[in-house]
Amino acid sequence: MTERHGAVGLIAGLSISQVISWGVLYYALPATSTSIARDTGWSVPTITSAFSVGLVLSALAGIPVGRLLDRTNARLVLTSGTLLGALGLVAVALAPSMPMFVAAWALTGVGQSASLYQAAFTVVNKTLPAARRRLGITVVTLMAGLASTVFAPLAVALTAQLDWRRAFLVLAGVLVVTVAPIHLVLLPARWPTTARVTTASTDPRQAREIARSAPFRRLQAGVTLVTLGLYAVTVNLVPILTDAGHGAALAATAFGLVGVGQVLGRVLFTFGPAARGPGQDIAVGLAAVASLLALAFLPGLAGVAITSAVVAGAARGAVTLVQASAVVDRWGAQHAGFLAGVFAAPVTIASAVAPAVGVWVVELASPRTAIVVLAVVCAVGAVLAATVRHERSATTTPVEAAVS
Repeated sequence: MTERHGAVGLIAGLSISQVISWGVLYYALPATSTSIARDTGWSVPTITSAFSVGLVLSALAGIPVGRLLDRTNARLVLTSGTLLGALGLVAVALAPSMPMFVAAWALTGVGQSASLYQAAFTVVNKTLPAARRRLGITVVTLMAGLASTVFAPLAVALTAQLDWRRAFLVLAGVLVVTVAPIHLVLLPARWPTTARVTTASTDPRQAREIARSAPFRRLQAGVTLVTLGLYAVTVNLVPILTDAGHGAALAATAFGLVGVGQVLGRVLFTFGPAARGPGQDIAVGLAAVASLLALAFLPGLAGVAITSAVVAGAARGAVTLVQASAVVDRWGAQHAGFLAGVFAAPVTIASAVAPAVGVWVVELASPRTAIVVLAVVCAVGAVLAATVRHERSATTTPVEAAVS
């Protein structure tokens, strides 16, 4: 019972911390970018580009952060990441020029790498028994899905009452007084014996051998391509649907339903018929491709637009869980921090550049052609991911599995 209660407390703590961390470190900037532009004279695209720099730095920093998680403990790394993120937001609030604003978001991005999903997933994967990992990750991501609902309007309200600089100082304070204590109190100071890296397995060559293996790279490339294709379309869904002749209200409704689809996709990924075994990767890829092709060839039908948005959202939600569980499902939890960081780096970069890629492809061709191209990207990714078997044999070591 004690172990069960400890797992419940861990999942509850991570759920709360992820809601706040995503809300403050991620959603606050998009919600306030127009106010920042109006106050500073910087353009919204330039402000968003600074934010993207932070996301790319977050992806790259995730690799050494993962290695640090493997070698130390969750409490130290996630608490430090939270405090570094808060310091980055203070620098954002005080930035006197665009170069300093970019540097501040770069610092914030390093904090994101040690406090957002990737770090939280590693904690769940290394702490909970195998039977509970997927459920734990699902609960954390479902709760974190509330971040934009709560913090986007909160950031806007704070900006209206104070101004954007004071608003970011307040949000930095929220991180320090809420999330940092949660990490200090509820996260483990030591990994369980089964997840701890033993003396015989500290050789980093084992983890590097897995990361360089063909199965690992195929799976990584597959998830990256599916993420790129899905995000490029769904983030640009409003202009795509209005170009197809739909009104702004329906386009906005469809865009909002992407979020509903994400929740549905995460639930189906965990509890649906394909939740165990290789069928899950194929199912996610098929859902992504089908939804995009429907948008491409039947764009003028309102029912198709709505359904496609929900299905594309479901695929997006499931891809998040694929990213969270794919490495541990196939190669175990021993080097989960480092391998998850390596695996997630191109996936995170793909999600960061996907909005611009979507706009660029639409500009070069028609929206229909762009969607077809991105559907093909998803299809190639799904095929690559499906070629890597889902679970390691019970008698296979991580290194043996890497080269199989």
